[in-house]
Amino acid sequence: MSSRGRILSLAAASALLLATAPAAMAAESGITGKISPNKGPVGTPLDLSIAFTITPAAGEQPTVAKAVLDFPNNAVHNGKLFPSCTAAQINAKRGRFTSCPKGSQVGKGSLRADVPNADVYNVPGRVTIFNGAGGKSLTVHIYATNPVLISEAFDAPLVKTSGRYGYRLTANVPDTLQEISDGWFAVLKRFNTTVGATRTVRGRKRGFIEAKRCPSGGRAPIGGSFSFRSGTGSPTSTTGFISCRP
Repeated sequence: MSSRGRILSLAAASALLLATAPAAMAAESGITGKISPNKGPVGTPLDLSIAFTITPAAGEQPTVAKAVLDFPNNAVHNGKLFPSCTAAQINAKRGRFTSCPKGSQVGKGSLRADVPNADVYNVPGRVTIFNGAGGKSLTVHIYATNPVLISEAFDAPLVKTSGRYGYRLTANVPDTLQEISDGWFAVLKRFNTTVGATRTVRGRKRGFIEAKRCPSGGRAPIGGSFSFRSGTGSPTSTTGFISCRP
């Protein structure tokens, strides 16, 4: 075989190996949700529960840098009707909620995370959610005690969208919430929240979230996408549905 022929054969073999090599593993994510009550007239106050999971690929320790959650368009967010409390207010009090107005807390939840470098796994954390400034965001406070004390809030903008979804929440997660020690970061595994509150406005009971009409198929889509600190994992996204009764 000529030199040129050998080169072409090697190139073809290399291309075949690249084509058949297994793709690099990446973290996987999942999202579920529900509303309560799942049937009612337009304007019914709702509790919205969302849970998402992140499962790292073997050998990876993906630390969340940004989470984007898409919510259904068959609900209305009434943040402007509720008092607000910002991350700056909470953090100025070292994680205490004493400066938050009554009625500004609109949700709560929990989380689970690993800290592999500290050999600590399935660490529990507490989540408290407030209506953000001007009703245009959520203020998310995270509290955990193992392996170190974490008590910090951050603001997550919530904007109205169009098309498949109705609202989008964007959470840029601060490193200070996840860096346990110099270079040792938490790996979030599961995050559960329920958001919903009511208050009386001009003699009428109003919900932080209120129902619109349930889709004829009885399902409304939700979605999540997650990106991670550089070098810790590849982005992942997921979709799911919330059931309702037309």
